[in-house]
Amino acid sequence: MNKIIYIIFLLVMICGGAMAQPEFQTRPTACTIDKHRFELSLFSPSRYGIGEKTEVFTDVLGDIMIPNVGLKHRWFTKPAQDKGGFLRTREMHFGTVHTFDYPGIFFNGVKKHTSDYIPDTCTVPSVITMKNEARLSIMLQKKTNCEPGNFLLTLRAGVKNSFKVGKESNMPPIDRHTLWYRESVVCLDTIVWFVGADVDIHIAGKLNLLMDADFYSVDWNVKDWSGENKLFVYGYFGYKQNVMLEAGVKLLYGTVFDNFKFKALPMIDVSYYFSLKKKRDKGLFGPEISMLTHNRRRY
Repeated sequence: MNKIIYIIFLLVMICGGAMAQPEFQTRPTACTIDKHRFELSLFSPSRYGIGEKTEVFTDVLGDIMIPNVGLKHRWFTKPAQDKGGFLRTREMHFGTVHTFDYPGIFFNGVKKHTSDYIPDTCTVPSVITMKNEARLSIMLQKKTNCEPGNFLLTLRAGVKNSFKVGKESNMPPIDRHTLWYRESVVCLDTIVWFVGADVDIHIAGKLNLLMDADFYSVDWNVKDWSGENKLFVYGYFGYKQNVMLEAGVKLLYGTVFDNFKFKALPMIDVSYYFSLKKKRDKGLFGPEISMLTHNRRRY
C-alpha cells in the first residue's frame, strides 16, 4: 500500500501544475469522445471518435495477448429542466457498449508457461467473448454561474458470454483468483452478468476523484460471485491539457468454488489526446452536453 500512496502523491504534485480544473473523462460514462479525436492510453483502451455519438476502442497495450475491439454509442441526452423533481432537473445520458475479445492466445500462453493453471493435456477453447453493457450517466450537482457541475454518477448493467469458433475444449476454469476464474468460465459456455456504478468528483481544484464498484455473478444463480472496487485520482497537464495521468488502487474479491479470495492491485495510467483535424476545442463531452464540462481558462 505504501507504493500506492507514493504514486498518488506523485500524481497530485504533477497535476498540481495544471492550468485548469479537469473535465470529466468520458471513458467510464455513457458519453463518447469527440468526433475525430484520439485517446491513446498505456493500459486502458485507446479510443477514436468516428461520429458525434459513436466511438471505437481497443486495448492494444494493456491486453496485447487478447485481441479485442469495442464500440460505444450514446443514444440520447436528456437536458436538465428548470423545474420539476430530482430527475427532471438533472442532465442525463444513455449509451451502450459492445466489446469483442479473442482470449485463446492468452490462455495458450498461460498453458505454455505453467501447468498449475492449465494442464498440458487440456485443449484451450477457441471462442469469441462478447460483452454487452448499458450505461446511464447523471449529473447530480447542477452547473451554476459560480460553480461547474459536479458529482457525475454512472450506472451500468450487462452480460458477457461467448460463442465457439473452433473445436471443442476440455480446459477447466482457472481458480487462482476471481478475475481469471470469471474470464475463463465465460469461455466455457457460462454467462456472467454484472451491475455497477461509479462517481466522478472534482477535488483540490485541479484533480478529479473517480470511485466505482461492480458486482459480477457467474451464471444466474449467484453461487460464485465477485466484486471490484477502484479508487483513482486523475488530472490533465501539458500545454494544451492533452495528457491525462491517473493513479489509484483496484480491489478484487469474491468466491471461487466456495472459497473467498482477495487481491489488491496498484494502478497507474497515462493517456494522450489529439485530433486529426483542426477544430474548435469542445471538451471531452462535446457541444451537446455542455453541463458536463468546465469553462476553460481564458487568455
